Amino acid sequence: MNMKRTSLLIAAMLLFGVLTGFAQFFPKVNKPTSTDMSLLVLQFSRDDEGKMGRITNFNFSGWAPAVMGPDGNVVPFRNFDAGADFTNIYYAENLPAGDYTLIGFYHVYSDYSKFDQFQRPVADKIARYAPFENLPYQVKQLIPLKEAVTVALVPDKVMTFGSYAVKFKWKGGPGGTTDDRYKVIEEETSITLAESQSEVVLRYIKTWATSAWKLWNAKNQVAAP
Repeated sequence: MNMKRTSLLIAAMLLFGVLTGFAQFFPKVNKPTSTDMSLLVLQFSRDDEGKMGRITNFNFSGWAPAVMGPDGNVVPFRNFDAGADFTNIYYAENLPAGDYTLIGFYHVYSDYSKFDQFQRPVADKIARYAPFENLPYQVKQLIPLKEAVTVALVPDKVMTFGSYAVKFKWKGGPGGTTDDRYKVIEEETSITLAESQSEVVLRYIKTWATSAWKLWNAKNQVAAP
């Protein structure tokens, strides 16, 4: 292979790496399935003595919004925990118009006493963060808002529940020895920030520019930062 062809190959590989890295920089989202479909998003943080930080969602301890849809069922949300200079983002796409109510946040933790029934072939499943799959070895705790927040979602629009933060304490945490060491102590856990009118997360996601996110952000009426 001559020098010119080698240079072209290296350039192509670099371009491919840049493009794929760019796509992976933004979270996965499906394109709108119709013009009427909408998207809901919110920001979530950990309140560490008044300092808002990012929550790390693991299989043994993770958080997710508890949202009831127009049909009365829980709406699964995706999470994005790797935003630059931002905390956690939860979003759900391709939602029909209707009333959606945020009643609080789920804390989902693993009960280690239930792991014995799982053998090596499903070890990869045990390692997953999957708050809406009701896995048999996980326990779901609901940390309620003082007042539920309802969004009247309209067709063809991106809307938000706002920004929230939780202050929590594990029963034992990494240094614990009980099977429920990652259970949060509910008496010492609460939603300390609830700003339903905040649009900061709408402005943040407005910059996401994959082909699918461009379609959704055409429905996002806030100005880009």
